[in-house]
Amino acid sequence: MLTNIVLKKLVLSVAFAFVSTMTLASCKTTASSSSFSELSSSLSSEESSSSSADVTSEILMPLIHFNVTLPIDLPTGAHVSMAGTFNSWNPVSPDYILTQVEARHYAFSLELGYEYIDTSIQYKYALILEGQSDNGWTNVEGSSTGGEIGNRNYLVTTGEQTVNDTIAAFKNNTGLTSLTRGKLEKVTLTMTQYADQRTRTIRIWTPDGYDPLDTSKKYPVMYMHDGQNLFDSYTSFSGEWKVDESIGIMMDNGYAGTIVVGIDNSSDRLNEYSPVWTVASAYTTNITNPSGDKYAAFIVDTVKPYVDGHFNTNPSRETTGVGGSSMGGVISFYMAMEYPEVFGYALLFSTAMQVYADLTTENYIASKDFSNTAMLPKLYIYAGGTATSPHPSGESVLTKYIAIMHDSLVANSYPDTLINTRNDTAKTHSESAWSILFPIGYSWLVGLST
Repeated sequence: MLTNIVLKKLVLSVAFAFVSTMTLASCKTTASSSSFSELSSSLSSEESSSSSADVTSEILMPLIHFNVTLPIDLPTGAHVSMAGTFNSWNPVSPDYILTQVEARHYAFSLELGYEYIDTSIQYKYALILEGQSDNGWTNVEGSSTGGEIGNRNYLVTTGEQTVNDTIAAFKNNTGLTSLTRGKLEKVTLTMTQYADQRTRTIRIWTPDGYDPLDTSKKYPVMYMHDGQNLFDSYTSFSGEWKVDESIGIMMDNGYAGTIVVGIDNSSDRLNEYSPVWTVASAYTTNITNPSGDKYAAFIVDTVKPYVDGHFNTNPSRETTGVGGSSMGGVISFYMAMEYPEVFGYALLFSTAMQVYADLTTENYIASKDFSNTAMLPKLYIYAGGTATSPHPSGESVLTKYIAIMHDSLVANSYPDTLINTRNDTAKTHSESAWSILFPIGYSWLVGLST
């Protein structure tokens, strides 16, 4: 394409020289020096304008036609959407929904700006079911067996172009599961704390040997966020924590077991997991309406009463924990501080405190009263250290908050014996890392290790 543009410029230059010669000849000797200069200037300007217009017309904006073959017939009211680097990885955007052509053949045309030419875009497809209110990744495409796959990549060129994609499977729609221990039940509860009365899927995992009829045995309960990612790789959009495997192995070594409750995330995840704290300027477009207080109240006032009322639990604070990673770590810390009478321990992995203004963590801790040490939760604080995806800034930006949280707590009379910290600079911001650390942190919280 650039060769064509150069040739066009050469042709225009020759044409300009020819026109200049012919025009000057027609003017004969009456042409003055000044008229020659004016004519040359005029023609040069016209050539430049014409050349610029022709070059622009040669470089066409990218228009990519995606032809997509689906593995299943879509349920009534469902659709498939694209998400990628071109739309901030947002699968619930109404502007990126595929159109059905016939049967399982769908299409979508993506128009991009000039800046995308000769660069690669990354993307994935996701199945969005009618009434689905999560972040859109629950039914992301996967391998033929529902496993994880990497992002699709495409090198953008100019003008119209066609991409033919085949989706092997959508997670949650394979009939398969990676669950190896215990049983998993799902319920949907209404979040009455929100004006829109949104609903949420709650995943309740019971361990091997759990008997609903044996009310004499009461189990501790661990409440965790991003429920889709805890137990099953077929429901996770980024790998799983392997909570069922970890608890199962601990039980093989004598642990009595626990119930783990996973609260699914939603498209409003960042706001739900954020307390009403001052957000750093770099994140104000991501966290626009923090509602962590409502989300925390939903777990304490709605989810916990449901679980305690339908399962054989020990509802005491000493046997009730909360945990999560990234923004899930933030809201877990907040819940442990705001509801110490409910939660006796908290698992805080890769807490994303960097999304808040400077000194927010320190000031929040300083505002709390830690004088009643008998009502303070045990805290396991962990972060890795490798700058890598999927976190936009890398795990390394979180590392310093281990010390910030620990030192601020101790400076405000929080007993050091109730805090355990860990940093592994080789670990990334990922479920694979958290799955390794989960049994280590959890064992310390429930007294199985020192």
